[in-house]
Amino acid sequence: MTRTREHHFMLRFLFAPNYRIGRHVIFIMLWAVITFNQVFIAYRDSLSVLGNRIYLVCLISCMTCLMAMYFNYFYLAPKFLLKGKHTAYAIALCVIVLVLPTLSVWSEYGVRNMLNLPHRITSYTHPLIVVDNLSTSVVTAICFCGTSVMLFFGKWIKGNEEVSRMEREHVRSELNKLKGQIAPAFLSQTLRNASSLAASQPQNTSKMLMQLGQLLRYQLYDCHRDRILLKSEIQVLTVMFELERSNRPAFEHRIRTDGEVSNRFVSPMLFLSLVQCVIADSRSVELLFRLRDETLLFTCRTDHKEICDGDTLSSIRQRLELQYPDRHTLQLSEGTITLTID
Repeated sequence: MTRTREHHFMLRFLFAPNYRIGRHVIFIMLWAVITFNQVFIAYRDSLSVLGNRIYLVCLISCMTCLMAMYFNYFYLAPKFLLKGKHTAYAIALCVIVLVLPTLSVWSEYGVRNMLNLPHRITSYTHPLIVVDNLSTSVVTAICFCGTSVMLFFGKWIKGNEEVSRMEREHVRSELNKLKGQIAPAFLSQTLRNASSLAASQPQNTSKMLMQLGQLLRYQLYDCHRDRILLKSEIQVLTVMFELERSNRPAFEHRIRTDGEVSNRFVSPMLFLSLVQCVIADSRSVELLFRLRDETLLFTCRTDHKEICDGDTLSSIRQRLELQYPDRHTLQLSEGTITLTID
């Protein structure tokens, strides 16, 4: 766990925008140490003569290298490397890494002449100078490529995050489409019955409309949540059964629970959608919610043997695959629907 946290912190530090200043400060400090060390080595025979002026030489050398590095980081890499212009980027990078060692040699020549210091290099036009510059250029090129790779990797991570975000948005959109709704036929039948009873049984009509409003509020608000309490889903099912009994007095229903359901969360309208598949053609419906450890067993039994396996059940299966992948089992038999969720 500690190693994972360290890995995540390192990734955030290298690529997160809020660590940008810290990254640049550390990079400048490390590059200053490297540059100052190179300058002190180049002028080690004249340190006593240079005195504090050696730090001015170090600062100029460091600033020159940093300007080249940041020119590569902010201009060359974004303009050429990240846009696929690899040949142009390679040519520009080769020019820079070859020019920097040459500038370093020329600056040393100018400083030693200006201050009448003895020359460390006997001949500045000797072919070995070119060879030495080439070896230095390779090291410089590795440093430049390292910063470019970091920039490239950072863009790759951002691209992956954007793809992941779009995938999550797509899944969320698909889930919202698949959450279903209360059957329009059930709503219209309830409204017709409430209208017919308005004059003779106003109290029953008021109760039906309040229960219907409760169902609609559940559909409009709770369905937009990722999870709701299982207890709330059971309460909504109870309201729907009572409304169905108001529409059909001969309708019978029973809801049983086995286990603690008050603090368990489920996907909204999942069981309601399953019940709606059978309630219209059934005279009696019995529901059982059984909780064992982390497993929920839902059983719906009806007196109607044929259970529709149309678009509604297809949507429910697709929704289960999105929300409970490899953690659910849906079985249909004569008059029985069994759903197991881990």
